[in-house]
Amino acid sequence: MSVQKQLSSDKVSAMDLNSKVKGKISRYISIIRSVREIQLILAITFIGAFLRIYQLGTESVWLDEATTYFLSSDTLFGIYEATKNDVHPPLYYFVVHFFLFAGKSEALLRFPSMVFGIVAIPLLYMLGTRLFTVKEGLISSFLLSISLSHIYYSQEARMYSMMVFLTLGSIFFFYAAIEDKRNSFWFLFIVFTVLNIYTHYFGFFIFPVEILFFTILLFSHEGRKLHFSSEVLPQIKVFFISVASIIVLIIPRIQVFFEQAASRVGGDVTWGIDQTYFIASLLSHLTLSPSPSLLYLTFFVLGIIAVILSNRRQAVLLCSWFVLPVIVSYYLSDIMPFHPRYLLFILPAYLLIISRGLTATSSFIFSVNTVPKSNRKFSEKKQQVLTIAFVSIFFLSALSSIVNYYPSPQKEDWRNVASYITTITRQGDAIVPLPGYISKPLSFYYDNSTDGTYLQGSGYSQQELDNIVHEHKNTTFFVLTGDINAANPNGTALNWLGENTDVVNIITNVYILTPKV
Repeated sequence: MSVQKQLSSDKVSAMDLNSKVKGKISRYISIIRSVREIQLILAITFIGAFLRIYQLGTESVWLDEATTYFLSSDTLFGIYEATKNDVHPPLYYFVVHFFLFAGKSEALLRFPSMVFGIVAIPLLYMLGTRLFTVKEGLISSFLLSISLSHIYYSQEARMYSMMVFLTLGSIFFFYAAIEDKRNSFWFLFIVFTVLNIYTHYFGFFIFPVEILFFTILLFSHEGRKLHFSSEVLPQIKVFFISVASIIVLIIPRIQVFFEQAASRVGGDVTWGIDQTYFIASLLSHLTLSPSPSLLYLTFFVLGIIAVILSNRRQAVLLCSWFVLPVIVSYYLSDIMPFHPRYLLFILPAYLLIISRGLTATSSFIFSVNTVPKSNRKFSEKKQQVLTIAFVSIFFLSALSSIVNYYPSPQKEDWRNVASYITTITRQGDAIVPLPGYISKPLSFYYDNSTDGTYLQGSGYSQQELDNIVHEHKNTTFFVLTGDINAANPNGTALNWLGENTDVVNIITNVYILTPKV
């Protein structure tokens, strides 16, 4: 009996030892995988950082960036008051304001956008991993790192890359708060959501998306009966507190928002995309390509199917994040000026769905469940190889665009325009920007106090333009851009210029003209 007990005891000890060894091995494998994942996301972030830092200050500022500079150069109170009459909230200008203490340069002006563009990459990885798996997290973050559209706006002194980062933060902490039931995540959800709305008014879109998502989660079906979800119901109190806090914190801008919306709606839409081409223009802009990318669209559709079939909760969040802003913007584009960049914050949702499409396609082709256990590891490796091949195709499709992006001028070259005007003008000459607001990028580089010229505004009628020329004994130089079509849609200025002036020079679509002799 005692021998039998001893044998039994030895067997148990051996099993315990074996389980301990297996436990240690699995922990080591887990650590190795974690280290590998960290190395991969660091490498992806490094690639993204390089693409956003490279030639950051090479191109001159254009109209919108010059607007950022002059607004941000004011005091904080001055910025806040000025943005009551601007179409954008003040937060981004506040951020740029502090960077301008270090000086005036293109790179410095764009530095905040570049930083927000870089930190969005690991944040998308975190969200993708939280929604799906590490694979989707890594793929989506890599696609964002090489996204030409995101690179462009990370190198522009405007608020769009900041809006993408804050949108990601808002959705990540919102989703994590629901899953982990942590009050600290609810607090960070409030912070990111409020900051997003104070960055761009389209940040409002994310807030109702999150409310809709929580409302859907709150109810569950059993058979034909609809009842409250036992998982989500305990969090309804903290959710309502969070929503109320956000509403209270954005009250100071709500009136301004509606005033700005009213001022942009109802008049003639003289610029922006035509509603007829809205979807095509938006999809093209998400990849910054002349037409929608068939590669992206294919895996986007596959991703939609995959998340609907296997990830219902994620499907609700991602589809509402992508679809609702698009639907609202589609109708808005018919009554107000609209540009696809306003919807850049849906780019992460687009890439997450594509990433799910990539992994789901690989899994479908080499399904692990349909092969014997002995061959499953080999099948998993095939899935990984196919997924890597898919990602490589995306990389190669983006590579040529990225290579062509840096040497090709993306913005109007106001630096050279100002330099050229300096060389051809004399004291007493008049410089007339048309439309008048393009004096902002010109003034960023050109100081007329040093050469005694006059920087003068003008209307667009024949009489006003005639008066400008007759008032000055010296030469009058008209500086013209395509913005004149939006500012003067009836074409009176262009007709007068065509009849009465000659083109002196054209520098990246900026026309310099003088009256005919």
